[in-house]
Amino acid sequence: MLEVICVLLLIGIISTVIISRAMDNSAELLAEVEIVKGHVRYAQTRAMNSNHTWGINFSGNSYTLEENGATSATSLPGESSAVGTLALGTISSSVNPIVFNQWGNPGASVITVVISAGPDAESFTLAPLTGFIP
Repeated sequence: MLEVICVLLLIGIISTVIISRAMDNSAELLAEVEIVKGHVRYAQTRAMNSNHTWGINFSGNSYTLEENGATSATSLPGESSAVGTLALGTISSSVNPIVFNQWGNPGASVITVVISAGPDAESFTLAPLTGFIP
């Protein structure tokens, strides 16, 4: 009888650990944040290397690379088109779209981008005037 109780206790502990790890989206959210940061930096770099404005427009679980306010024909890095789609969650920004001028300037206010999936959320900010992303 003691052996059966020990086995059931071990099964309970192992299943609790597995379920808690399966429901934790924090690693996936952090990965999504890093991908979006890279794409925002890409838009900023494109703007600084041309005489056009470049930006990112967020909508639900996707975002588009835009040149002069229109969806660009240029693909995002790691994507097959100018549209990036989140594998997990939705994305929102305090300024939408984020547009960079030829100096890489996104505007005079702090911009916060939030990616959320259920109760979990991760965010990053763009510094005013410089567009620096810490």
